[in-house]
Amino acid sequence: MQVTKHALVQKIILNTIFYYLLLRFKHLDTFCFKFKFMLQKTTFALAFLLVLNSCAVQQKSVLMDDWYAFTKTSTERQKPSEAYEFSDGMIRMYGETNGYLMSKKSYKNFELSLAYRWNIEEKYKTKNKKNSGVMYNIPADYPDKIWPKGIQFQIKENTTGDFIFLDQVTAKVNGKVVEAGASVTSPKFSENEKPYGEWNTVLIRSFNGKITQYLNGKLVNEATEASATEGKISLNYEGAPIDFKDIMIKNISKE
Repeated sequence: MQVTKHALVQKIILNTIFYYLLLRFKHLDTFCFKFKFMLQKTTFALAFLLVLNSCAVQQKSVLMDDWYAFTKTSTERQKPSEAYEFSDGMIRMYGETNGYLMSKKSYKNFELSLAYRWNIEEKYKTKNKKNSGVMYNIPADYPDKIWPKGIQFQIKENTTGDFIFLDQVTAKVNGKVVEAGASVTSPKFSENEKPYGEWNTVLIRSFNGKITQYLNGKLVNEATEASATEGKISLNYEGAPIDFKDIMIKNISKE
């Protein structure tokens, strides 16, 4: 019979408490009373720890080893650090060549959260228009290219929060099916981006074809019946220096 990690830890703790109390109390009735009281406290504490552990398992940080890089000038996948900078808890994307970081894993029914800011430091200054994006539901077997099939949370001057449906992906927005095409935009219905240089939070939920996009805690776009319902995730670099951090993903079981 296989013993789980949690069962083994619980057994060790309970045995330790038992022998400690057995040595401490000479009278059996005192021992039993104390043991029962301690057992109740220990059981509660263990239950609490198991709940916390369950939450931690459900939500996962996306780390450097979870990505690979691909750029417009490359013919093969690269290590993330060969294309972009990972420092101070951030992913710093800058340079002359468009590209992306692509997750190695595919996800279905998930909630993705992250923070981004436009990098306006003088040494990274560029004349390019601020443009980037977070793509999701990219088919796992789709070949690497600039840009792949999927759905994009647009991050761009004055249009952050737009849907971009790429390579024939469709969905229903405001009760109307978006026409399939190479790159089709469905505008956000609300503006909520912070001034350049400040951190913005993005939250994307995808569940059985229903997708919602939040910017700084505010719902800015939503759709149903998306034709792409699962796949990989990418952070896009489109010529404007940008930083990402606090990238978390978790599975969800309801809208």
